[in-house]
Amino acid sequence: MSNGNPPIQTPKIVRKFITRSVVLMVTIAVLFYGYQWAQQQKGDFDFAPAKTAGMIGAVRLEDEGQRAVAFTADGKLVENPGYETGVIDRDLVWQPDGNRLFFVSDRGKVPGSNIKAFNIFRWNPATNDAPVQRTDGTRGRGNPSFSDEEAPGRNSSALIVSGGFVLEFTPKDKSTRQVLPPLGNEISASDEEGGGSAGQFGRVYESLGTSFRLAKWCKGKRFIAAVMRNDSGETLVLQDLEPGEKGLKSPVPIAGGERIEIAVNPKDGRIVYCIQNFRWPNEKMIPPEFKKGNRVTVPFRHGIAIFDPENPTQTEPVALSQSDEIAFGQPVISPDGSVIAVTVGKFADAAITPGQLVVMPLRAQGGAAPTGLVQGEVYEPDWSPDGGRLVYIKRDAGKRHIYSIKNDGSDEKAVSTEGEFATPKYSPQQ
Repeated sequence: MSNGNPPIQTPKIVRKFITRSVVLMVTIAVLFYGYQWAQQQKGDFDFAPAKTAGMIGAVRLEDEGQRAVAFTADGKLVENPGYETGVIDRDLVWQPDGNRLFFVSDRGKVPGSNIKAFNIFRWNPATNDAPVQRTDGTRGRGNPSFSDEEAPGRNSSALIVSGGFVLEFTPKDKSTRQVLPPLGNEISASDEEGGGSAGQFGRVYESLGTSFRLAKWCKGKRFIAAVMRNDSGETLVLQDLEPGEKGLKSPVPIAGGERIEIAVNPKDGRIVYCIQNFRWPNEKMIPPEFKKGNRVTVPFRHGIAIFDPENPTQTEPVALSQSDEIAFGQPVISPDGSVIAVTVGKFADAAITPGQLVVMPLRAQGGAAPTGLVQGEVYEPDWSPDGGRLVYIKRDAGKRHIYSIKNDGSDEKAVSTEGEFATPKYSPQQ
């Protein structure tokens, strides 16, 4: 019951003070938890999804240097910002979800120094913000490769080559760890430069090569297929990453040659390789019938073969050639895993001069049923995510232009009309 006195009113100045105090406390809380979140992200704020369906990433060859670019679905050229004359952008690869395009470049400097080195950058061509540097090492990085198969974490890390070693690179926290050659009996963390313990290969790897050129995961990241350089050319090796009772198994040498190029079937994880100027990887692998006194013979000169990493000794030939007039290179596998596209041409001076782009069924002896799609100097093919088209480089009037064509050889279209380009790659988004 009221006693007749008016209710006590809080002064306006007190109400304002209370309101401001509450706002201040909420702001402090937001800043605190925001800081904690930022610390967990370790400086990586790549959370905006990109719409890149229909885009084609490529490298444009400048008068001085190379620049990562992209073409939109309607043919508009997108040039990454921050490029300076003389910079080399190379080794483009899309994140498997198409959300970002990664490339290697010498445009950045190692933090705290004036040293320039090839590091990995991440770019969103849909918004065309400046590419973000995601490695900081002084040793050059190269050939980033995400898993071609559906596998846990396939968007979160990639294999790269640095200092002749194979590292696993995680863009989110800019970390790397050495995976080949393995450190000890398990995959162990390496130092920042990826040198590993004493920076030396194990005895087995030393017998196979001197450094790695590229590597790819297969069979859900259980295996790594890698190409190693050696004094006589290259060797394809397979490493099982699943430890046994006594640790990791020794790497398996698959094939040797002057040049080896590999691709992974995205549906079943099998490895396809093109080999130029076949050579036996080591003495132990030479069957008696290929030894004639002091002379060693080979079963073929150039070829395409396929094998299952779970049974690597059972290699199936797709196409073989005994003549330098027919050599194979740059294999790419259709998204459904049923067809392989390769360039075919003459082999001379340790390289192929391609004369056509060919597709064939991806099976044993599939080369007996080839389909020629494009005639001329054709390089670096890549499949669209639905398998309906291929994009490639074709030398036209002495210039390297980008073209695309349907998988039946019809409807060839020019993607670029000016400048020269290399390594076109479709965005995985559909």
